[in-house]
Amino acid sequence: MRVLRFFADLLVHGPSYAILNWLIHSPTRLDEEWTWNFITMKEHPLRKWAREAWPPAFVRKWVLRSKQYQDPSLGIQEHYDVSNEFYKLFLDPKFMFYSCADHLRGDETLIEAQTNKADHLLGLIDPKPGEKIAELGCGWASMLRYVEQHTGDRDNLEGFTLSREQAAYIKENYGYRVRLENFVEAEYPKNYYDKMYSIAAWEAIRPQENPIILKKVYDALKPGGRFVMHFFCRLQERLPPAAAVAQLFFPGHVPTSFPTHMKDFEAAGFRVTHTSCHDYRLTLRQWFDAMVAKREEALKIVSLETYNRYVCFFPASYKYFDDRTGVLFRFVLRKPPIAEAEVFPGVPGAKA
Repeated sequence: MRVLRFFADLLVHGPSYAILNWLIHSPTRLDEEWTWNFITMKEHPLRKWAREAWPPAFVRKWVLRSKQYQDPSLGIQEHYDVSNEFYKLFLDPKFMFYSCADHLRGDETLIEAQTNKADHLLGLIDPKPGEKIAELGCGWASMLRYVEQHTGDRDNLEGFTLSREQAAYIKENYGYRVRLENFVEAEYPKNYYDKMYSIAAWEAIRPQENPIILKKVYDALKPGGRFVMHFFCRLQERLPPAAAVAQLFFPGHVPTSFPTHMKDFEAAGFRVTHTSCHDYRLTLRQWFDAMVAKREEALKIVSLETYNRYVCFFPASYKYFDDRTGVLFRFVLRKPPIAEAEVFPGVPGAKA
């Protein structure tokens, strides 16, 4: 059965997907260091060409398009509803951030690097007591807690998640107002929030949904409000082989390209006031090492297949960024104040 699945995967999804799925379904525990080195190794140009040439672009596009009609909550739940205790084994204990940290020197511990990231994002959000603030895709409430620490205001914070495990964890440990709801489909009050932000959740937005949710966020913000985004995306419009590989870890998710994001920001009416890119690779390696160091505990919490999946997930993600197929970005999008909108009515992002 495993051999038949390999050849079927090879035909439909290509060699990268087939090899990774073969490894994930190994009947024994993968050798972690060998797996990391095998997946992340520098490729001979001919090998890379062969990996990227099949399936042809038009086939890849058709296969991935069919995935985009899947309920997005299924992919989120499959990835995140593994076990909170499993994620605690390798995420930083201070925040439990499951997103790219900031290694400013290169030798930071995971906690130090995640604190760097939290401080940078806090500066971009610039929360104030009394402001209504919403996080779209709130994880384990990592940033909600940091915002509250700096404002002393809990009542005006709100989060959205599709993970039942995360929602239950937040309710039990922190008591924030969290909606177990797809933030793309949610309805928001007009001109209500002072700040909104999203950390490592926008990757799950399907390209056709991007303009819809951006317009909702724009309308939900007060004039002069800001939307802070932290997410990765592919750099080119062309769908890379990595888009098929992603289906092994986030079924149904096909991230939007950088050029499309920029067009969608403008079309929604936003002005981009900050853009920066960040290196995800060190974070992925630290998570991998932390998980491997606690493999015995991990295998008591999750199945062998799930463990092998994450042994493949971290190096596959590392290679995605190492090949510069995708980049982690942070944006600050600003809704113009009323005065600016009145100067050039109907012009998105008009500035006096």
